[in-house]
Amino acid sequence: MKYEKVKLPKIIFDWLDNEIKQATMRLNVAQPFTTIAAILNKMNKKTFDSDLFWWINLPANQWKLIDALRYGYEAEPEPRWGIKAGNCYMTNPDNYGFDDVTPETAIENDAYWAIKSYADDIVKTLGFGEVVDLNKEVEG
Repeated sequence: MKYEKVKLPKIIFDWLDNEIKQATMRLNVAQPFTTIAAILNKMNKKTFDSDLFWWINLPANQWKLIDALRYGYEAEPEPRWGIKAGNCYMTNPDNYGFDDVTPETAIENDAYWAIKSYADDIVKTLGFGEVVDLNKEVEG
């Protein structure tokens, strides 16, 4: 049976990948709670207030992390926020140009934003359109 790699948020992927490369953490996937306890103990007080610590503290994420250690993992793609109006996507942010193209074309033309609020501002300026995650549009 072939298992799919688990997609982890980039912050978790980077931290876990670094820990494994440094081999400073003993991973025991046969005992999930021991593994999670080892991960939490490894974190210092500086990490306590981070998104990393709070993500790992959620039970559903702990099981996701165990599956990642068992079956492999990869980073989730960072969102690429594009603007869609009807069936058209913005392909030229410099002059607010839209074309009846695929979301892949919008990505290829660098017509996306890493920060959603920037795309939201353009939609407000234009007075039409909606902000969409182009990665999800490609999958759909």
